[in-house]
Amino acid sequence: MIYSSSTNTQDKCVAQCNSKGYVYAGVQYGKECWCGNSAATTTPPATSNGSWYRTNGSNSGKLVIAHVIFGNTYSYTSQQWINEIKMASAQGIDGFALNFGYDSWQADQMQSAYDAASASGTGFKMFFSLDFSVLGCGDDNTIRFYINKFKNHPAQLKDASGNMWITTFDGGSCKSDAQWNNVLRTNGVGIKFVPGFFNDLTNTKMKEYFPSINGDFWWGPAWPKYNNVIDWSEDGYRISRDGLTRPPDVYMTSVAPAFYVHYGGRNKVLRSDDHLYARRWEDLVSHRNGVDALQIVTWNDYGESTYIGPIGKDMPSGTTWVPGFDHTPFLQMTGYYAWAFKTGQYPTITSDKIFFWARPHSKYATATNDGIGKPENWDWTDDLLWVVLFSTGSGSLKVTMGSSSQTFSVSAGVNKFTLPLAQASSVTTVLTRNGAQVFNFQSDAVTYTSGNPSKYNWNYAAAAGP
Repeated sequence: MIYSSSTNTQDKCVAQCNSKGYVYAGVQYGKECWCGNSAATTTPPATSNGSWYRTNGSNSGKLVIAHVIFGNTYSYTSQQWINEIKMASAQGIDGFALNFGYDSWQADQMQSAYDAASASGTGFKMFFSLDFSVLGCGDDNTIRFYINKFKNHPAQLKDASGNMWITTFDGGSCKSDAQWNNVLRTNGVGIKFVPGFFNDLTNTKMKEYFPSINGDFWWGPAWPKYNNVIDWSEDGYRISRDGLTRPPDVYMTSVAPAFYVHYGGRNKVLRSDDHLYARRWEDLVSHRNGVDALQIVTWNDYGESTYIGPIGKDMPSGTTWVPGFDHTPFLQMTGYYAWAFKTGQYPTITSDKIFFWARPHSKYATATNDGIGKPENWDWTDDLLWVVLFSTGSGSLKVTMGSSSQTFSVSAGVNKFTLPLAQASSVTTVLTRNGAQVFNFQSDAVTYTSGNPSKYNWNYAAAAGP
């Protein structure tokens, strides 16, 4: 490896290798530049940055973070942490925000996560997300313990002045500004505090509540408000009411592929239609001048169906709607948009790539063995297959799901299509261009029953190819 840099691009890597007299250049995990005089004999991993696109421009310093529910990492080994860190880094993700709780095993597992980030060789970083749906308002000693344990770790995310990043899930009603300073800023390290508080901002701006904060993180905009197509209005209002001075303050917002939870006592769906993940990223790119960092919410929250990472075995008991419902295609899509967000220039699509996802049954279906019932907002969705094609040029795309089939005209760039769902055990997509077949990609990851399921499931299964 010649170097590892968060500002790496393929063009920079090629230039560096050429300057050193090497014949070959290659980018791995987004940040690593490798040079050599003989071609590799192995195929690079499918998640390697640039496998179907070429990045353009330079990283402006904006951060892309994935939110990790630490309680869902109990069985992780050091190697699993390294593997998932490399998967994330390859798609332009700079670090994990670790949402932790009280369990006695978590301190050692967090050490493993931090050490794995350093060992990965990717420059990946970690920082804390203080979750006040788990932590209590009086848990100052727990917060201080973790700050002191990791404040000097090389994988700790810090700003250019050496200040340690910390964010939250709410907690805005727990403490005054002075009390937050007392718990955070008395541990021998500077703190860059970017909380995700839920305070009412109608009459008071966030910075007026908390003059010492260094930024504002808003969870809500990852999903549309009510039964609407997602837009920028939630962010626009939040920015107008946070009272920040940018720079040095930072605004951090959110992006997610879906939301569905189906436990007894908590049973809800948020509108996740309209090609949500792609559309939200495109909003973020177009408004990137107003955003300094974003969190993908989440890497592994299986309970709320927001995960983009691989499905692990440490999910909460009763999470029946996740096994078999792969979301890593959303992770594969992430790199394209993350680099556009960071550089202000969309990557060049070098190879045609298709993504599609759907729910497994109709919103009108009645489950035959589900004691929980239909989720709140069950009708905030449509019975459609969602398709996104990243195309190198014009052509024709045929999508078939059982008896439902349609042919679409394709243009160069990002194309979005929908197809009515139909009984099927697979989905087939065929792209043709200039009379020749480009690909014929079939996946049985996305299936659909037109009858009544045993249990309700508003989660998506996703596929990507070829």
